[in-house]
Amino acid sequence: MGYNPTRRTVLASSGLLTAGLAGCIGAAQEDSDPPIQIQQEGPAPVDLGTACDFSILAKSGISSVPNSDVAGDIGVSPIGSTAITGFDLTLDDSGVFATSTQVDGRVYAADYAEPTPSRLTTAVSDMEAAFTDAYGRVPPDYTEYAGGNIGGETLTPGIYNWSTDVLIDDDITIDGGPDDTWIFQIAGDLTVASGVTVNLEGGAQPENIVWVVAGGAGVEIGTDADFAGIVLAQTGINVLTNATVDGCLYAQTDVNLQMATVTGCDCDLVDLQVDSACVDEDGEITVTNPTDVSVMVTVTGPGAYEETMEVPAGGSATWGGLADGTYSLETDHTEIGLDITTLDIDCDPAVPDVVTTPATDVDESTATLTGELTDLGDFDSVDVFFEWRELGTDEWIATEPQTLDEPGDFSAGIEGLEPGTTYEFRAVGLANGERVEGATLRVITPIPGTPDVITSPATDVNGSTATLTGELLDLGDFDTVDVFFEWRELGTDEWIVTETQTLDAPGEFNAEIAGLEPGSTYEFRAVAVTDDTRDEGAVLSFTKDEPGAPIVETQTATEVNGSTATLNGELIDLGDFDSVDVFFEWRELGADEWTATETQTLDEAGDFSAEIAGLEPGSTYEFRAVAVANGERYEGTIASFTKAEAGVPGVETQPATDINGSTAMLNGELLDLGDFDAADVLFEWRELGADEWIATESQTLDEPGPFSAEIEGLEPGSTYEFRAVMVANGERFLGATLSFTKLAPDELDVETGPATDVNGSTATLTGELHNLGDAAEVTVFFLYRVEGTAVWRFTDEAVLTEPGPFSATATDLETGTTYEFRAVAQVGDTVVYGDVLEFTKEADNGEDAKDKKKKKREYKRAKREYEQYKKKYEKGEVNKKQLKKKRHAYERKKCEYEKSVEDCNN
Repeated sequence: MGYNPTRRTVLASSGLLTAGLAGCIGAAQEDSDPPIQIQQEGPAPVDLGTACDFSILAKSGISSVPNSDVAGDIGVSPIGSTAITGFDLTLDDSGVFATSTQVDGRVYAADYAEPTPSRLTTAVSDMEAAFTDAYGRVPPDYTEYAGGNIGGETLTPGIYNWSTDVLIDDDITIDGGPDDTWIFQIAGDLTVASGVTVNLEGGAQPENIVWVVAGGAGVEIGTDADFAGIVLAQTGINVLTNATVDGCLYAQTDVNLQMATVTGCDCDLVDLQVDSACVDEDGEITVTNPTDVSVMVTVTGPGAYEETMEVPAGGSATWGGLADGTYSLETDHTEIGLDITTLDIDCDPAVPDVVTTPATDVDESTATLTGELTDLGDFDSVDVFFEWRELGTDEWIATEPQTLDEPGDFSAGIEGLEPGTTYEFRAVGLANGERVEGATLRVITPIPGTPDVITSPATDVNGSTATLTGELLDLGDFDTVDVFFEWRELGTDEWIVTETQTLDAPGEFNAEIAGLEPGSTYEFRAVAVTDDTRDEGAVLSFTKDEPGAPIVETQTATEVNGSTATLNGELIDLGDFDSVDVFFEWRELGADEWTATETQTLDEAGDFSAEIAGLEPGSTYEFRAVAVANGERYEGTIASFTKAEAGVPGVETQPATDINGSTAMLNGELLDLGDFDAADVLFEWRELGADEWIATESQTLDEPGPFSAEIEGLEPGSTYEFRAVMVANGERFLGATLSFTKLAPDELDVETGPATDVNGSTATLTGELHNLGDAAEVTVFFLYRVEGTAVWRFTDEAVLTEPGPFSATATDLETGTTYEFRAVAQVGDTVVYGDVLEFTKEADNGEDAKDKKKKKREYKRAKREYEQYKKKYEKGEVNKKQLKKKRHAYERKKCEYEKSVEDCNN
């Protein structure tokens, strides 16, 4: 049957639908009502263009582990229909689309009949443009929000940007109005844990939520998760068992569903759906109307046939008793189109019926064309063959005819094809001069194993330089591939190209660029070229911040003797500068003018000091450390010391120590009792900026020496100042005022170890607590479950007060079953997990064959994990100890499997 391009428009003038803010943005007709003004929070919408016609759109494939459930249409391009697996497709007679019981819309591929290929090419281009637009939006409203783990968070409208992976390990809430928008820019991968729910509150709509993911591993939505939004992935998307996506999935590689549900997104694009059938040798056309508007449809055909019928809102209408021939359809509505506007009816049983089906065994120079003779009509036999040609040429090439005397499949091989070229073909039936044709489909010959490259986030954005990074995922069929980067300031036309590097294996590559301007935004992409074949990664961007400022700190004066003293400071950080000039300024307390010491130039962070002279006994002096870089001046806090007179008591403030949890230890030293037999010493302290000092308990000393006092109730991230105080005979003597910052607590760190003593119905699980953070004690335990199930079981808990190994017993284990487990550490509401490992409860002697298969699966799994960890180790994502553990696990599983094979053979 013939087919004309789809006409899709946005319902605007009727007022029934409003274009989704993150969906397809369409222009209203000239005579339509003026658009409604919307109070909208968040970024401008992301225009998906014609990609919005599809609930799932991918470039290299869509797979399903049945049964999945997809609302709306799905499509792949530039790859053909063979890359849509697990859906059990049935090609429509028109050759334009296929159907599947797992898809309530239609299935489209680049090798189907026109207009499908050109329609898909536009949709994929719109998908890639939407990715570039969404990922490049600046400036973000939130950066590195929640450290990349947003489980449990409530997210308000805006642009969120992460330079890392993002994990959702607990339910989240997206809170905003029905017209508000969210863009989540993720430089790494997005992982949604099993069972997690994305809750929408306040009227937030899935089509207004865009997750744009640039990581190489892509997106994983875990088992039983309930996710919402539009996903734009630079690579692949995996939706695991029983997960639901309330939205659309767009991948620049593949989308894989495992018994998953995809509901689609409301793009506010409306088509009437046209279907045809043969009933008792007559044709029949049915038009279905999914809108809330009644539409009049006119069908015209052979013999001056013309009939207009009303297709009610939400209903359908059928034109029956149609003769064979070509029919045209049109509506009376300017804004609601038809997905098919021209089709052929061919229901005469006296004529053979032949159907073209997708080509198979397609390689660089050959293909197998396939078709089916569905009816011989009134003939005893029918000659069948194929006609094919390169797309755009005039002449058809015919294959050798075959004579069939009953309905059935037929095929023919063709050769001499050019790589990367599109061909079209059709099945033909011929009987007694009567010729019938199937639909014209396409076959696309692959280019020899093309390279695959992705762009990774820029790193080391310092000074006027940055490091661009990318990864060559696959060399294709080539021995070497040239890789480089193209970059430019955002808004300029010309790309700048880095030096070419030649790679002979997949892996990461990078290049440093220079001459960047502070405050400017730059975009870049990774490129792979070989044998005139070019592959580009996504276009990413970064902003060159203003130069990072040096950090300098004033420390306690020392060696306050005679008429001299040593001033001390520390350059904590050079910022974005290669070198920094440092010195001190000092003066007698109450004086106006500062005296500067000699300048020192430092090219790395560290301590520095300077001696000053000419001090007067009994006088107090103040001083500060100073850093100067590129004409900018940075100062440390002002500290002081007193040059004691002979026989006068002296006390010194010393740096705070043991700054842990909510406590710290203040330190001082009684230098001289002077003419007193004893003195009371204490500390005064306060949060920086506060007015009132807090005093510690006083101690009485009868000789010089150190003293200290612990303080508590400190807040992470706050800076405190303190001073040592000596009181003798009613007189107060003060040490210098120093300060310290209470940093945020260190993170917990726990590691899962191998299972041991897997005997009877029990096993011993092992782990190690590497870090307690700031906690005095940590509760540790294990979670374990049968592999592939959803419910975890808990072991007994233990309480650790220092890092070290721990273990617990897993009970009620089943023979011949594989279990997975992980170590857990908990302090209050903070919980951290180790990696998930596995062990198998050995089978009984009577189950040797089953045991052998299990051990083989375990050995293969351990081998895959070890190979994955080798790649992670090369990338710096895991340490040598972790890699060594995986290697030992692999070698152990290999040995166990080989032993089981030997036992079975004996």
